[in-house]
Amino acid sequence: MDWVIQQAEASGRPSVINMSLGGPPNLAQDRMANRVVRSGVHCAVAAGNDSEDASNHSPARAKDVITVGATTIEDKLAEFSNFGPPVKILAPGLDIISAGIASTTATRPMSGTSMATPHVAGLIAYLLCLQGKRTPAEILTELQSKGVKDAVSGVPDDTVNLLLNNGL
Repeated sequence: MDWVIQQAEASGRPSVINMSLGGPPNLAQDRMANRVVRSGVHCAVAAGNDSEDASNHSPARAKDVITVGATTIEDKLAEFSNFGPPVKILAPGLDIISAGIASTTATRPMSGTSMATPHVAGLIAYLLCLQGKRTPAEILTELQSKGVKDAVSGVPDDTVNLLLNNGL
């Protein structure tokens, strides 16, 4: 993560990282993820795939990152998606076409919050290309204002019901 911060600072350009990873609570991971965001790097993080509160997972529970839950094609919260107060936005995460290993052009469907998170990182990158350098807080506010409210079924009361949208 220090390398990410150094590279972002050296380039002087807006930067975004996708963190399709996670694990048990880890204060050091949470602090590092928050430090990355406070340095100005936009950080999209997978909520996790245990169908439980993301408050029990790092770095998903880090307060400054954009934690992403997963939805189905029917706009339902994916049964595996973690949820809870850390989740800041929801994005498609079921049967997402990804790279396969059978050949250089192989694809395969994959599911998880690790598939939802790149949607958010990609939209952040797109917005930064259009608008130039913006703070992570400004981009989060924009994502939240463009998101479709109450579009996802099966979302617990303590979880944001906001489906990622580019505003077009």
